[in-house]
Amino acid sequence: MKFTIVKDPIPYLIIDECFSSDELNKIYQELEFIQPKLLGPERTGSARSEENEFKKNNTGVFLDELFRIREFSNILTFNRKFFTPEVFDNLLKCHPAYALIFNCNHDSTLMSYYEDSGHYKKHKDSTVITINSWFFKEPKNFSGGEFIFSDYNISIPVKNNSSVIFFSCYYHEVTPVRIIDKSVPCSGRFSSSMFVSQYPYHDNKEIPA
Repeated sequence: MKFTIVKDPIPYLIIDECFSSDELNKIYQELEFIQPKLLGPERTGSARSEENEFKKNNTGVFLDELFRIREFSNILTFNRKFFTPEVFDNLLKCHPAYALIFNCNHDSTLMSYYEDSGHYKKHKDSTVITINSWFFKEPKNFSGGEFIFSDYNISIPVKNNSSVIFFSCYYHEVTPVRIIDKSVPCSGRFSSSMFVSQYPYHDNKEIPA
């Protein structure tokens, strides 16, 4: 893992090279299996506009619902590495308020897929901390799909096998994806969103490492 600490104007952590080559191969196998079966925005908790319209145009699934036993999913198994002392130490260097993660006891993972014209308008997440990770086939077969902190006009480079960790209260968005060669299957933009939160009725339960 390679860390980039950002403090101003908002604190967030970028991680490159999150997963090993072997882990990535197993992640892609899982993505290719689930991609044709992914669900629309009405089934994946999309934010809505004031007119009650979905803010996102993508497909996805909550992996925790798909794989009731975490060990059956490579993605849910490998993403435990985000709850390690190395990541925690770098988060605290961004801002001491990231110590809130130690009070959290629950996380869920939404895997989303953005194909041609896929996007997600300005929204925020109803959790404490969000961990977004990106995957796509190389060579990259799309343009757009940029991750932006909306209120600050900060664009985070969407690199394969990279992640950004941030406070969920910050508004963010995904610009429209444009597929270059539409004959290449499963070559759009995958995004894994881990929503880290606290269930009040499990006060002393820690996030499983």
